[in-house]
Amino acid sequence: MPSIGIYITMNPGYAGRSELPDNLKALFRNVVMVTPDLLLICENMLMSEGFSQAKILAKKMTVLYKLAKEQLSKQYHYDFALRALKSVLVMAGALKRQFSALPEDIVLMRALRDMNMPKFVFEDEPLFRGLLRDLFPGLEPETVGNEDLKQCVVDALAKRNFKHGDEKIFEQQVSKVMQLYDTMLTRHTTMVVGPTGSGKSVVIDSLAKALAEDTEIPCRIDTINPKMITNFELYGVLDSESRSWTDGLLSKIFKEANTPVEEGQKQNWRWILYDGDVDAVWVENMNSVMDDNRILTLANGDRIRLQKWCAMLFEVYDLQYASPATISRCGMVYVDPRNLGYKPYYDFWLKKKYEAYGEQMHDSFKELYVKFIPMLMDRVYDGKNGEDLVEPLQFITPRTDLNLIHQLTHMIDAILPAPDANPTSEFDDLQKLYLFCLTWSVGACMVSEDRDKFNQFLISIAGGVMVDNFYENAYDMKGMCLYPWEKLVKEYEPPADKKFQSILVPTVDTTRYSWLLNSLLKTKRPVMFCGESGTAKTVTVFSAFRQLDADAYIFLNVNFSSRTSSRNFQDIIEENIDKKTLKSYGPKSAGKKMVLFIDDLNMPNIDVYGTQAPNALNLFLVSKNQLYQRGGEWELRDIIDTQYVACISPPGGGNNRVDPRLMSLYDVFNLTFPSKEST
Repeated sequence: MPSIGIYITMNPGYAGRSELPDNLKALFRNVVMVTPDLLLICENMLMSEGFSQAKILAKKMTVLYKLAKEQLSKQYHYDFALRALKSVLVMAGALKRQFSALPEDIVLMRALRDMNMPKFVFEDEPLFRGLLRDLFPGLEPETVGNEDLKQCVVDALAKRNFKHGDEKIFEQQVSKVMQLYDTMLTRHTTMVVGPTGSGKSVVIDSLAKALAEDTEIPCRIDTINPKMITNFELYGVLDSESRSWTDGLLSKIFKEANTPVEEGQKQNWRWILYDGDVDAVWVENMNSVMDDNRILTLANGDRIRLQKWCAMLFEVYDLQYASPATISRCGMVYVDPRNLGYKPYYDFWLKKKYEAYGEQMHDSFKELYVKFIPMLMDRVYDGKNGEDLVEPLQFITPRTDLNLIHQLTHMIDAILPAPDANPTSEFDDLQKLYLFCLTWSVGACMVSEDRDKFNQFLISIAGGVMVDNFYENAYDMKGMCLYPWEKLVKEYEPPADKKFQSILVPTVDTTRYSWLLNSLLKTKRPVMFCGESGTAKTVTVFSAFRQLDADAYIFLNVNFSSRTSSRNFQDIIEENIDKKTLKSYGPKSAGKKMVLFIDDLNMPNIDVYGTQAPNALNLFLVSKNQLYQRGGEWELRDIIDTQYVACISPPGGGNNRVDPRLMSLYDVFNLTFPSKEST
């Protein structure tokens, strides 16, 4: 038919793309697209937006992007190509119409600053500001934003006790939330990128709550980890014989989110959050949604348009495996952990202690923080030992400073009695507790060779606490003292079934780590043991389980291997849980809690794009305490009364590296080889 034309656009060199078959390629005429003339495009767009100095400003803008591409660091999420340029020009036009009295160079400079600053890493921010000042000398436009929404962001953070004493850091966090909002105004797909512990989830949740309060329209976030299921389960599958269509998780959520409500009802904000790794396979199918088409095309022919009330968000560690086509289609907000640090979390924890235990305990823990934490972090990560500079201490598996502070507060919560027991709040009494918890948080994951160095440094700053080795001493809350672990070792009792494999002779090591595990389980914390083969990780875990009340706990042991899939893992969990209420599922035994123990957590195979599918599912389960029903209606189920324990071996050999975002959810202990005294 002469009225119909067929066109194909391709980027055959990208990962996840393939060439057209030769017999199909021969039917089409090839047209090569050359690199666009950015200067000409920029000048024309500025003219169309009403800029009278379009020629000069276009030159400055293209030079800025050229210099930024050459001089800034190379990051996976940086994009200085045509799509990035176009989004800035669109924003500049909107600002020109809104602030028509302002000089044009100030309007463009503000658009360049506000659209680019959110995506830069810590080191590149001053470099980009310097480039802007060189191209627009003497200009410093004010930051103009939605002040009502900004106040709602401050209120949302304050309600969750996230407002802390450091006003500068707090203002940076509020600014990051506003940057996400500004980015979402110009892009319907936004990626929030940053290492674990940088505050990505808090930024997204805070904006959702603030937007709901400001607009009086609720904001619902549907969270998916795309790597925890297969592509067919994600997008849906069309049966080749019966031609019947089965919806996938994303296709179901996408249809629901973009279906208008009935007349007379208020339309909510709907955000679809992809909380997981981005690779060149599953995300390439989203390209038509992320660009100006805003349409998701499914295998059954359905074409679903992304509506104006719906947006897509990605929460990712990095974009190592994303193609340039994907990156260019999305707005970028980089959340750097160095802009947050660990002190805001500690202040958040102190507020809870103040509410529960009073002012004196709050002040004691605050003073202990000042005395120990800064010096310890400098010694561990930077190798600062007073005036000397030495080798930093090594962990058996990577741990961030925020991970260590998390574990410190969890250890204190596990040992400190309830408020109604009226525990002591005196500084001198709490100092021994603090030193014990520092040993099993900051020092818990140290390699065996560096434990002595950490112990000696802790002794040197402890001041008056006479202990030879903090690792060899337990803490007694009643007596407010440290005492050797040997006193907790029980006499050997032969197993009742007289089986050889049931024999376990208690040692200092099994007693120590069993005590730590059981203490944290009582506070519902996920715990992970990491150690070389032969350090009795599994034996210690089962020893700890035997000490728990059999009437209160049941145990589910899952052994991961290189053949384990996410479906295998979920099937095992679902076989051991039952429906409790409408959407809540828990252990089959009524009134009991289930401890899910995963042995060899890092054994599953890593796919081409660096993801372990079972651990992607585990990340979703541990962080959300939820699972999607598979093979049916994709119902989101709340998993209740379930706790998590895991064992891993250090990366190397057949043991793979585990996603840092999953590792950060666990309190991690390094199990070293038994001492000569134990053996």
